[in-house]
Order: sequence, then structure tokens, then C-alpha cells
Amino acid sequence: MITNIKEYLLYNNFNELAVDILTLAKEILPDSFLFLSAIVNNEQHILKTSPNTEHINIREGIALPLKVAICSRIDFTKGIPLVYEDISKESSLDDIKGIYSNTNVNAYLGVPVILRDGEVFGTLCAVHEKAAQFNEKSIKLIEKIAKMFSYYLELEQLAYRDHLTGSYNRHFLERYFNEFAHEDGAIFFLDLDCFKEINDSLGHDTGDLILKEVALRMEAVMRQRNINGAVFRLGGDEFIINLVGKLSVQEIEEIAEAFIERLSSWDFQIKEFNLSVSIGIVQYTNTMKLTLNKLLKKADNALYRAKTSGKSTYCFF
Repeated sequence: MITNIKEYLLYNNFNELAVDILTLAKEILPDSFLFLSAIVNNEQHILKTSPNTEHINIREGIALPLKVAICSRIDFTKGIPLVYEDISKESSLDDIKGIYSNTNVNAYLGVPVILRDGEVFGTLCAVHEKAAQFNEKSIKLIEKIAKMFSYYLELEQLAYRDHLTGSYNRHFLERYFNEFAHEDGAIFFLDLDCFKEINDSLGHDTGDLILKEVALRMEAVMRQRNINGAVFRLGGDEFIINLVGKLSVQEIEEIAEAFIERLSSWDFQIKEFNLSVSIGIVQYTNTMKLTLNKLLKKADNALYRAKTSGKSTYCFF
């Protein structure tokens, strides 16, 4: 469900723990250059590196297309570490050897970091400038460290995710908004039209399935339009979208229309209920110094006007 690298960086003590993880791994493989990476949207992001005593050209903050990264060869389904003791002799890597010659990497150990539900975080890697061997005991210990780190990630997700839809929750909304309060943005307050009728007629199990589908559709719109922001569920059938960055009124209207279109087309048993969405919108600039609560109240006011004007529409505050 994670689609934005910024989420990890907002976790409690993420940077400190990432450093601790690499420090522990360094005790096991003292001669290796180690790094922690995340895989997001078909890219490998280098999040944290150990001190570089070799001439390894891997730096924090860089991102590689996954198709040209060695970690793409890891079997994440089985969670098996990947070892190349001499990349120069690996014919299976001929298509990416040119890239890795530029990084000065010739020995590689990639241990997958996977959550218990199968979600892939990324890798804990050890590399060398020259050919090197990784003994079985060391690999097993690095796997244990990677598993410890995955437990931390799971706890953070439980704290910041809505248990039903997987969207971010109100607690994470506050953290997200505060992190980007120095930028312009907009708040969308979304409420489903006719959802109560569906719950009353078809039951809460059906209602829960619809809420999950709504969250998936909203995330799909964000990805397809490459929208900088995040989706949050407040509770019930109320969702918030926090857009980050300077946007024109026209751009915001186009985004709102995309959500309305995507959440008003239902072709199964709920079609007769005419489920749709109404949206209240408030724009803000970094000079306004408005709190999140004040913005939510303004967006809620705009949502009320959207509801009373006929539903399946949007209104600006």
C-alpha cells in the first residue's frame, strides 16, 4: 500500500533505527559497505548507508529504476537472500553490468525486508568493491536483523493506517500536514453520497467492502495522475486528501472531477443506489499559518454546501 517514500521518513525514530540496523549489520560484516533501501513505485531508493571506506558509488537519496537494480533479481515471494560473490563473472547480469561497474560494486548480498502480510519494504544490502565471500552464518544473522526491522515497520503501519481500508488515519494526517506546512496545498474533504442507504439495506459487511474499494480507487487516481499528496480516512465514509504543492484552481478542479468520476461508476449490486461522492475543498498557502483543524472546518463547510447543492459535486470554501 505504501506508494510514497515520504511515509517511511515520517515514522517515529526511523532515521535513528535505520542507523542502528546498519551498525548491527556492520558488526557482522565489518569489511562490507552496507545500505538500506526501499522499493517504491518500481524504483529502489537508497535510504541510509554505512560509512563508506571503499570507493562504492552509492549515496543516500539516490533512486534507481528497479529493472536495472540487482535487487530486482531477489525472489521476494520466497524471501530468499541473493548472493553474488563476483559480479564480473555473472553472465545473468550482463544487461546491468555497465551500471554496476559505475558504482564499483563487484560483490553483493541482498537480504529482502518483507512484512508478514507479504508487503515488500526493500532490502538490507552488503557490497564490496572487489570479489568477496559471504559465509552462511553471516547471512543468517543479517536475515535476523532484517526481520527485526520489518517488525518495527509493521508496528508503525498499525499506528498510522486505518485498519479497514489501509488508508492513512487521522493521526498520520496531522503528522503529514505538519511536515509539509511550509508548502502551499489544498485539503479535500470527501463524503460518500447514499452510503448510509447501502449500509442499511445490504449490511455492514457490504459497506466495509465498498469502503475498501473506495480507498483503492482513490489511491489509483492519485497514482494515475501523479498527484503529490496522500489519502486519509477520518472514519465512517469520510476521507481527506491533502494535496501538497502550488496548484491552480483549474488543476484542483480537474483532480476533483477525476475523483467524482471514479467514485460514481459502479456496475455491480450497488448500482441502483447511485453511490457517488461530494467534496469540499479549501486551498491554503504557507503564509496563512492555518492549523489543520481550521482547514478541516473550512473544508467541512464547503462539503456541506456541495451536499446541499445536489451531491456528486464539489465546492470551494
